[in-house]
Parts: sequence; C-alpha cells; structure tokens
Amino acid sequence: MEKDMLKKNKVLGINLLYILSIVPLIIYGFYKNGIMVYQHGYISLFLSFQYLVIPIVIIVLSYVFEIYYYIGLKKDDDYHNVVNSLVPYINALCYLVCGPLDYLWLTVPLIVVLDVLLKFIDNKININQVALFKCILYVILMAMGIKGVANNYEIAEGFSTGFKSLFLGSFAGEIGVTSTLLVLVGFVILFFNSYYKKEIPIIALLSYAIVSVVIALVTSSGFNAVLVNTLQSGLLFNLVFVGTISEATPVVKMGRIIYALLLGILCAISVNALHLSIGIYAVILALSLCTGLFNKIK
Repeated sequence: MEKDMLKKNKVLGINLLYILSIVPLIIYGFYKNGIMVYQHGYISLFLSFQYLVIPIVIIVLSYVFEIYYYIGLKKDDDYHNVVNSLVPYINALCYLVCGPLDYLWLTVPLIVVLDVLLKFIDNKININQVALFKCILYVILMAMGIKGVANNYEIAEGFSTGFKSLFLGSFAGEIGVTSTLLVLVGFVILFFNSYYKKEIPIIALLSYAIVSVVIALVTSSGFNAVLVNTLQSGLLFNLVFVGTISEATPVVKMGRIIYALLLGILCAISVNALHLSIGIYAVILALSLCTGLFNKIK
C-alpha cells in the first residue's frame, strides 16, 4: 500500500460520511425489528441481533469484495479504488430496503449477483443499483406470494398509523426506511459531504409537494391522506439516500435539476394517485438509465 495513502485520500473520509449517515437507521432497524420484537416474545435474542450484525457484515464483506476485484483481479498497485468505492454503502442500502422477514438466502445472494453483474458492465451504463435490487426483489417476492413488510410483532399485534408513529418510524415497513426523523438526521450528516448532491432531494421534495397538493385537490382525497401516503411510502428515505447515488445521477447542474423535478413529479403520481410505493424505486431506476441524456442538458 502506498505510504500515507489513507491520510492523503480525502474521498475515503467522504465515503465514510455516507456510511455514517445510515448508521442511525441501522440502529433503529435493529431496535424496531429485533429488540422490540424480542421483548414481546416473538423471536429469540439471538435472532434479534441479525438486524445489527448483517448490515455490518455486508459493509465489511463489500470492502473485501472490492479488494479482491481491484487488487486480485485487476492487479491495481494501490488501494485507491477500494477506499473510494461506494459499493459498501450501496449494499447496505439494499439491505435496508428489504422487508424484516425477507429471506436472507434470497436477499444477500441477490446483492452479490448485482455487484458482480455491474462490475462486468463496468460503467458502460448508468443504473441505480439499489432501485434495481428493490424492483427485482419485489417481483420475486410477489411471485412467491409475499406482499407484507411487517415484522412478527406487527403481524400479531398490529401497529399505529398516527402522525407521531409515522414520523418516528414505528409502523410496518422495510428494515431501515420507516423513520422520517432519522432520515432527516442522515440528510444533515450528508449535507456536509462535498460529493453529496444535496439539491436533488430538496428540489424533488418541492416538486413532489406541489404535484401532491394538485392531486389532493383534484381527487378530494385531503391533505392528511397525502401526508400519510408520503410517510408510509418511504419517500424521504429514497429522495435522500437512493435517488442521490452519485454514480446513477447527472453530473451537470441543469441535468440534476431536471432529474430532481421529474423524480418529485413522478413519485407524487406513483404515491398519491397510483398508491404504489414500489413505483418510487421504478421511477429512480428509470431516471438513472437516462443519466447520459440528463448530462447533455446545458
């Protein structure tokens, strides 16, 4: 390894901020789907710790995978590509968008397969890996007849859908997606990351709000319904974390603005008109494939 390489490499610190931003969500996912469910007697203490151990293992093994790929296969003479990699962060996000009862024998291999597949593509195409993972997983689970995202306690006892519960995240949802409060904490952390495209979630949320209000007025569904749909859908998680992944979003300023506007508009239609939360991931996936076109907008 190059002498003082880690000290000189500022991108490593930047990437560690990405991982730090999702640590609160990992801890809350562990509490909500592990400790709380254990306290009510629906799983063992040993199984409860999977929600803390698995994301940590995924991050560590992702770095191992990157070392093998760049040092072992590509014969790089330093670790720059390894420490600069967003793969550990992306793979952790993939885990966080899984349902708490989704099968590990399905989700973890799917993460690995996509890692390998996208390495072979090697930047020939811009694609949002988290959105792709979620869409494929959704189709597989639907084919298996699995639709819910509740943990064992929520299945047995039910859950609240009041504003406080929706804001804090104590309702049925994917492992790390439900807490709006902790998503906002993550956004504050990322705000100090110079590589983070912070204007995307801000613009997207504004366009989402405007279109959602229009939908509420046209359908007479009410603003409370819009608020509930927004919080239950995991929209903010996707705008802050998934929809801003640097490799799958435009580089040029105007391209990012158009991308963000379309992201907000299409997500509003998906969530408040079609009532399809999975549509958020489909929108992000489709827009990521258009990154090359967005980059041509001056």
